[in-house]
Amino acid sequence: MVQNAVKMGQNSSLPKGRRRSLRSFMKKTHSKPKSLSHTFSLSENDDRIDRLNINIASEEELMTLDGVNREIARSIVEHRKAIGRFRKIEDLAVVRGIGADRLQKLKPEICVSSRRSLSYTSSRAQSYDSLKSYESRLTVRSNKLVNVNKASVFELQTINGVTQEIAAAIVHHRTKKGKFRQIEDMIKVKCIDNIRLASIGRYLTTQNDDDDISELEESRPSILTNGYTMPNQRSFRTDGMPQKLPIRNGLSNSRAIDIFELLSAYSPRPVVKEIFNFSRNGEPAVRVASWNLHEFSYEKVGNLGVKEVVCRIILENGFSIIAIQDVLNVTALRLICDELNNPKLQRVKEWNQNNHHNWNFCMLDIHDSKLGFIYDSDGGVPIDLLSLNEGPSDTKTECEALVASFRVGNINLQLVNLMLHKSTNIDFLDQKFKELTSESDLLLVFIDFTGIRTMTDDYCTIGNLKAAFSTNTNTTFVNPIPGSNAHTANILYNSKMGKQLTGMTSVIKQGLIHLAIPNGWSWGGPASPYCPLYAELYTNSTSDIVL
Repeated sequence: MVQNAVKMGQNSSLPKGRRRSLRSFMKKTHSKPKSLSHTFSLSENDDRIDRLNINIASEEELMTLDGVNREIARSIVEHRKAIGRFRKIEDLAVVRGIGADRLQKLKPEICVSSRRSLSYTSSRAQSYDSLKSYESRLTVRSNKLVNVNKASVFELQTINGVTQEIAAAIVHHRTKKGKFRQIEDMIKVKCIDNIRLASIGRYLTTQNDDDDISELEESRPSILTNGYTMPNQRSFRTDGMPQKLPIRNGLSNSRAIDIFELLSAYSPRPVVKEIFNFSRNGEPAVRVASWNLHEFSYEKVGNLGVKEVVCRIILENGFSIIAIQDVLNVTALRLICDELNNPKLQRVKEWNQNNHHNWNFCMLDIHDSKLGFIYDSDGGVPIDLLSLNEGPSDTKTECEALVASFRVGNINLQLVNLMLHKSTNIDFLDQKFKELTSESDLLLVFIDFTGIRTMTDDYCTIGNLKAAFSTNTNTTFVNPIPGSNAHTANILYNSKMGKQLTGMTSVIKQGLIHLAIPNGWSWGGPASPYCPLYAELYTNSTSDIVL
């Protein structure tokens, strides 16, 4: 039985200390190790057979080396991730579990060059982590340093040793704590230690020679629309991403848009059960929506995943007017309209190819104003902006309000975009709305409750208005924190508008995520933690509609 076991290759009976690396049988044995002369060169063919590239080897492959167990192999891979790659064999000595003595034994079996080990390593299956550590797939194509205070997640990943997780951590820390004053401040970022900082720091800078985007928005007309032109527009990049990035799969350098399209292909879009054709019961109709896009800035819309999700949500659901809350930069609205009018993203092109639209945006040039509208003037129903005004001055402590008048088809709409403050006095606001609203107007109020700590039904009945959604409707995409509001938005209307509504309302909860959007320390997050919601209305006077 013992003989059969040996024939079958079962060597478990050998003492652990006597086990030898399979690769050691390929080496020539010597009575004692000898140092090679600097003038001695090995045959290229012999070297190809005998050496393992430690820059691309997986844990399993490293374990074929003499004296390397799984713990040591894992330490090699982790150290390689931290420094980007081993530049010479001697760099392996500092890895935990190696040391100078073990390195001396491993030297004949390993290499760090990508030009060797062709015959032997061509049959090896390279791991995902190994590919990311390979220098030729990771070098930045220019000598220009990357500005850590302005670089996007995609741009940061062009740096040796910076993974998606590290890049997301840098951007997250920068957003929460502010800009880095010096490179050494990056030690405070999660996932970055002294070894990694020393490796990536030489590719980074904190100096900012370009104008900040906020400075480009100082000179603006009182009402900001599509006619607004930013200074230095020639140098302004609408896609917010580098034109070229080195891809890490060892194939070739590729444009950032190609990497994004790959992520986009694996980001599911919902099946649209009904394509809204701007009519209901044979009568022309439109859908008006409200959406808190949560800190909607130029940098945020520079993430192509956010841009694609916002545009597809608008197009798939047939929105004609969207009240947007929490807008930090007017340029963010402009970039969305530019993509809707002249799509460059493949998924937006696919939906928009047979449709003709003229998307516009508008918001007031008021300090700290966070409200705006996006509307399609030449869609299924013609829409014109008649006026745009700030809310009453005596309500500023209670809320921020943007009042717009639109001509939609044959009717005039009064739309109020409203964000309540934490200090809102609901009784005062209720009385104020009763004074300002008229039952003769077709009035819709898009009200945002994200600033309210505790929601009650009173917030949805201000000014004797009615709510399109009940207060137990969950309008958040992510699960709310215990004790916080799940109902963060609603659409209110007066009695005359109630006759104009078709009865179709919805909260959109599908299609809000994308693999290119950070989700905490991973990927596949939503464009906003809040859901868009819409109401549908007839664009002819109800007195002319026969149902």
